[in-house]
Amino acid sequence: MGFPDTVRSIANRRGFSMTDCTNIKKTDSIEIMLVCDENYGAFMATTIASILKNAEAIDSFRFHIVDCGLKNASREAVDELKKLRPFEVVYYKHELPEYLQSTDTPFPALVYHRLFAARFLPESLEKILYMDVDIVVLSSLRELWNTPLDGVFAAAAHDRYMSQEHCKAIGIEKKDDYFNAGVLLMNLKYWRENDVVDKLLNIINEFKEPLSFAEQDLLNIYASRYGYRLVSEKWNVNPRDYVEGQTRLIHYMGSRRHCPCLDILYGYAALTKYGRLPMQRVSYKIKRVVCQFLCLFLIRHKDRRNLRKRMNIR
Repeated sequence: MGFPDTVRSIANRRGFSMTDCTNIKKTDSIEIMLVCDENYGAFMATTIASILKNAEAIDSFRFHIVDCGLKNASREAVDELKKLRPFEVVYYKHELPEYLQSTDTPFPALVYHRLFAARFLPESLEKILYMDVDIVVLSSLRELWNTPLDGVFAAAAHDRYMSQEHCKAIGIEKKDDYFNAGVLLMNLKYWRENDVVDKLLNIINEFKEPLSFAEQDLLNIYASRYGYRLVSEKWNVNPRDYVEGQTRLIHYMGSRRHCPCLDILYGYAALTKYGRLPMQRVSYKIKRVVCQFLCLFLIRHKDRRNLRKRMNIR
């Protein structure tokens, strides 16, 4: 059965369309939001595989996937994961620029999807667990999902690698108050009732220079003014800090060259239709070497970062 006409019309009017979906009701399902383009299709499948493989028997899942250019093969790879464990999936096609016309923002629309989740996700959803797609989950997500959200817009884990200098530059006094937004349990009901999106857009306009960490900085600035709920760091662990038996979620953030715990990441990739990630392929390794050589001639960090982005080197 598809979405009720009222829900579908609201979504379409707000610049999103929904496909491959079932009726969304208030259930005990863990609702997970992922944002992905074709470059990260294999990573997204790997993330989903790890969630399904380590779930408890009582867990059920509905994945809300924002499609930023996925091919049919990537969607088929997601469907094939139902062999591991049944789940539901809803796809959303993005047209975010219309939301940003009144705001002078230097960032691509793709990075803003979690900021607008309360506007395009069905209003029957009161919360959502947003996750980046460079993640593997090592246990049931039920404990994180059940984190109380009364009176706060979100819950997240501390980012221990953010510098004090950067925090002060964006108005956050203590670096311990800065969280990593790659795993974010969002109180959608709070967002809607407190006009959080409009407040975030207003914060963007307060800064003359671009925020270095885009929407993550933006969410942290909001949190410094209105509060958030801190969860254990075990729910968002850099690979270098992995502790067997304690870490619940590994976030392969930043460069994955010489990254610890790649065997864990590759193990879950092997459960997917892809079998391996792009960086495991010989052609990718050659392209990475070429990119590293070209970066030697670029002085500015920004230029090197843009080159890696154009060559899709992560």
